[in-house]
Amino acid sequence: MKKRFLLVATVSLCLHGSMVGQTANVPLLLASGEASGLSAPATTEAVSTAPADPEDVDHLLTSLIPHPYLYFGPSLMGGGYAPVAYRAETGINVESRRWVMKALAAYDDGRKVDDADQPNANGHDRYLDGGIYFRLPWLPAFLGEPSHWFLGAGYRWSQLSTTNYTKGNNRPQIGGGRDVTFRQCSECRREFSMRVGLDWVMTGNDWQNGSHGPEVTLTFPTPRENRHWFVQERVATYRFHETVTAPNDRILTQQQDSEKGIDSFEDIGVLYRF
Repeated sequence: MKKRFLLVATVSLCLHGSMVGQTANVPLLLASGEASGLSAPATTEAVSTAPADPEDVDHLLTSLIPHPYLYFGPSLMGGGYAPVAYRAETGINVESRRWVMKALAAYDDGRKVDDADQPNANGHDRYLDGGIYFRLPWLPAFLGEPSHWFLGAGYRWSQLSTTNYTKGNNRPQIGGGRDVTFRQCSECRREFSMRVGLDWVMTGNDWQNGSHGPEVTLTFPTPRENRHWFVQERVATYRFHETVTAPNDRILTQQQDSEKGIDSFEDIGVLYRF
């Protein structure tokens, strides 16, 4: 039978009493396997079965630190505008465990080509927009992870300036959104992510056209990820009435208010977040 390793340790014991000053060498035999009839206890390493934290897997933003950003891209314009304009935007974005916040200023070179005041050679729009949204602490299980959903409200201002006239308005808005991710397993990094946002833009003080409707924003990947480059698409569909030109003329105003219409606008561009 194959002998296993035998460890011999010599222990020096200082004996007291009658053996004071003498040293005894006592061999201690430590054996394993068949030589000693003893076996070493098996050791096992505990393996956690808890799912990985998405914040660690996907490197998510979790603090209230604001991140400035720049955006640029083309706009497809309805509402009597020239069909294509260009939009430039700057703002700040906050992505924390409980809050989503935005504040922005934007400009486009849209001009009117189909209104009742032609020729109207030049034009542009200016925008201010802000919102605060709260990530939900609880949802029914079939809706997925609660922190992927958020609800909130905001306020926006816009102004159209043309060669012949200027008009602007303020509008409150309510809405929310969801961060969508796809992954093979809880420990795997996401294969795809995006954010779907929906705001209902109210009429506010827009007595001239009464525009209101939904605005949908798609962002790839989700801005909650700690990344710099994003693609963003924004589609807005507004219901409106003909422009009220003489608010003191009750009959004319009723006629203009009864002539309803729907127009859509789309922006798509590249966003860089610092």
